[in-house]
Amino acid sequence: MSEDLWALREQKKISVATLASRAGLAIGIIMEYESGQRSIVPRHLGRLARALYVEEAEIKLQSDPRPGAAPLERRPEREASQPPAAWQAVPPPLRPRDRPPRPRLEPRPPLPPRPSQIAHLQNLLQRLGRTAADLEAETGKPVEQLDRPTVSQWLGKLQAQIRETASASPNRRRAYLPESVDEFEAQYLAAAQETGEPLQFSLFDGGKIEAAVIGFGPYSITVRLADGSELTLNKLALVSYRRMPPPAGGEEPVR
Repeated sequence: MSEDLWALREQKKISVATLASRAGLAIGIIMEYESGQRSIVPRHLGRLARALYVEEAEIKLQSDPRPGAAPLERRPEREASQPPAAWQAVPPPLRPRDRPPRPRLEPRPPLPPRPSQIAHLQNLLQRLGRTAADLEAETGKPVEQLDRPTVSQWLGKLQAQIRETASASPNRRRAYLPESVDEFEAQYLAAAQETGEPLQFSLFDGGKIEAAVIGFGPYSITVRLADGSELTLNKLALVSYRRMPPPAGGEEPVR
């Protein structure tokens, strides 16, 4: 025979809260089931039976109210949806204090040029055949008084001028591969070989050789000595080679 839910709970001597915890239901739902305000839905019936250790058939789906118990008052949906008064009493967030504007920092003065930049700038000027005075005339300041960004800009300009000068002089273009020969060197040696004019070769061991060029390559130069014998010189062993100085004139530049 089935019994009221509240009667079974009291027989097991457990509280509403304990039954709700065991069945995994809200306390309000248990109270509504026990007061008879609503029938036990099938999906909750099994939970309540397991929590009370009884069969499902032993629980009445619609419990009769407990004798002498006050009717359970259900709060209107509107009131239930409103937050508690304690939540409503929370004051709005405080507005941040008015802070005075931060003072604007003055920009830092440009840094002076590095010594290495000055040395590099002077080297580029020398390669272009210019002097620091020429640069001072364009900038209005001595090189040492220029700031670092200005020196960097001039380094870029001078390097670009050097590249333009090198591209305008193809005869002085350096070889990019070890198998090739610098065009200027090739023309110089070819002219010496054609005229048969002897050259003076200076070696790293301090020796000197005077001989005529009869052939050359990327790594060596073959010469004919005064006694008619031939000798191949490794370029790595050479300090320089030059034409024999004329009897009453200036010396040829060293190659």
